[in-house]
Amino acid sequence: MPPATWTEPWWTWRPEAAGFGDWVYRLFNLAEGLTWLVFAGLVIFRWWTNRRSGAEWVYAAAFAAFGVTDFVEATFHSIPLLVTKGVILAGLLYLRHRALRHWYPGSRLY
Repeated sequence: MPPATWTEPWWTWRPEAAGFGDWVYRLFNLAEGLTWLVFAGLVIFRWWTNRRSGAEWVYAAAFAAFGVTDFVEATFHSIPLLVTKGVILAGLLYLRHRALRHWYPGSRLY
């Protein structure tokens, strides 16, 4: 059944009705959210040791925000969530480009 409006979730986590695939998907999103938070921590650690740009805090915040959206995604799906994830991902890609080009030209991971 489609949502009544574009802001309403089209899927909501309900453990009593969840099948195996639902559990796997939820656990994957929770693990993915933790991974993005680890990347945020790595960016802050790298800033702490090198201090090349204060904008690295924005980069770390973008990783953390993307992780939070994965925690939300493990609970429900909606169009505003997907739009938010897209905006954050675009910011992450821009900041990654900036970090690799200007702050850490020898790095290729984050």
